[in-house]
Order: sequence, then C-alpha cells, then structure tokens
Amino acid sequence: MKRRHLLAFGALAAPVIVPSFARAQSVLPNKSLRFLVGFEPGGGGDLTARAIATQVERRLSRHVIVENKTGMSGAVPGELMKKGPPDGSQLALMSSTTLIAKLTMKDYPFDPLKDIAPVIQVGDFPIAFAVSRKIGVSTFAEYLQWLKEGDASRRKIAVSSNVAFIQVLNVLLGKAIGETLEVVSYRGPIAAVSDVEQGRIPASCNTVTSLLPAHRGGRVRILMTTGAKRLQVANDIPTASELGYPKLDMREWFAFFAPPATPAPIIAEWNRRLSLAIGDAAVGDALRPLGLELETSTPTELAARVASHQMEWEKRMKTAGMEPVL
Repeated sequence: MKRRHLLAFGALAAPVIVPSFARAQSVLPNKSLRFLVGFEPGGGGDLTARAIATQVERRLSRHVIVENKTGMSGAVPGELMKKGPPDGSQLALMSSTTLIAKLTMKDYPFDPLKDIAPVIQVGDFPIAFAVSRKIGVSTFAEYLQWLKEGDASRRKIAVSSNVAFIQVLNVLLGKAIGETLEVVSYRGPIAAVSDVEQGRIPASCNTVTSLLPAHRGGRVRILMTTGAKRLQVANDIPTASELGYPKLDMREWFAFFAPPATPAPIIAEWNRRLSLAIGDAAVGDALRPLGLELETSTPTELAARVASHQMEWEKRMKTAGMEPVL
C-alpha cells in the first residue's frame, strides 16, 4: 500500500515539476544565438565578445555566433537592435565610445537611451593614444614637439569610434600648442593599427583593448591612457592626468544590449547567463591582458550608467566649447 501511494504521489507530482523546469529552460529561444559586434575581427570588442560567447555556449549548450557588423563608428549593431526581434536570439556588444558618437553625428542611427535595452555591463577600460614607432618619439611631449615641427600630414590620427574624445583633445591641444589633429576614420582598429605600424598614419586613438596587444608586440607605442590610474598590466604607460591633462581623465566600457521590446524575463535570463560567463576564470585570463577590468551590472544599473555617461560627455564637450548634436 505504501509503495502504491508513493507511486501515485510521484505520478501526480511529475506534471507539476517537469513543465516548470521546461519553461525555465525555454526562456531563451532554442536555436543558435548571435552576438553582434560593430568592429572587425581581432579588435578589442571582437575579442571580448568571442571570449564570452565561448563560455555562454559551453553553459547553454547552444551555438553562439559572433557577427561583425562594421561601419558608422561601430553603431550598426545598435541600429540592428532597434529593429531586431525581441525574442532573446541576438544581443549587441557595444562600447560606450560608440554610444557617445551620437553627440557628434547628425545622422546617428539610434538613440542609446530609447532604442536599445540594457542587459549587462562587461568591464571598464581607458582610451589609449599611440604613435608609430617609425616617427621616433617615446613620450607625449616628444610627440607634441614633433607635431609642431612638421607639416600638416603629421596631424593625421587614425580613429575608429571615439571621435568625441579627439574633439575634446583637439581643444586642449589647440590651447596648449596651437595645433589640432585631423581625424582619419577607419571601420575598425585592425586596419588603423596596421597603417600606424607602417607609418602611413603617425598616430591612433582607440580603446586600450585594441591598442595594447600591438603595443606589447612592438608594432605601435602607447604614449598615454585616460584612466585615473596606470594599468596594472602595463604600468609603464603614464595617464593623461599625470601628463597635465586632467580633463582627459575618463574611463569607457563594454556592455551588452538587446532590442528595446525584449521582455523583462529574457533580459533577466541573459543577465544571469552573461554574469556567469564573464565571471569564468578563462574569460578573465583572456581579457585582463587587454587592459579590460571586468565588472558586471544589473540591467537597471547599466541603464543608469548609459544616461549618466551621455550627460557627462555633453558637459565635457560644452566645457571644451563644443555644442553636442542632440
């Protein structure tokens, strides 16, 4: 009798437990998932997305495809999120340097505050300023002197996303030495680094995650970074504040975003899955050497950071005498 009662209880309990578990497993669509990145393979954003995708794939047992959607200062993934399916099948890994480009571009394709849904922050990084080793300078002061002594071709600088940073830097340089830099836009950091290495462009400004491997490999020389303190993984590189440019004391970040109509349970599930992946030791081993300090967030915390970051850059630009495009 006892055995029959136990079997009957099990038969009744199973329908309650199993569907609930199945529902939990089906919050994310049961198909291949996509991470969209706005820059070419091999750059800091691409390497970050791929390291995380590998861990998500291992834990979720679903294929995670990293797709590179280049152009428009890295904004293409955001535009695709604006129009994308809200089923959790695709996310965009974007840089804060891409989001602030809205303040400088009249035809920017999406509103960072309305057209993308925050999921999770990945980590912080500074901006780096690097030069070609062929020009023979080893400090930022030497670079400025070299800039003043040459013709207009020396003012060219390779940039793939952080145009707003160059605009602020130009105001400071204009006041300090009477020179400004001429932006040469690239679709991604790989081609920019190549041209700097070959001496076709004398300098580049980009995320430290894209420039630090080339610096370590002797391809370019980073002269300064914009963080409040020196990088632990490259302690020989001075900060902009140390060199007398406190207004360039800034940190940027990578984060994942979803289409704006994505339901809250899917956002929460992605936040949980990505938090576990970012916390994996293999991801830290892969990304910390790039100068990325891993730090996650809730969707609400990320939304607040996007808003405050836009306000911070508006203020910074106005202080430098520039009017943001709003």
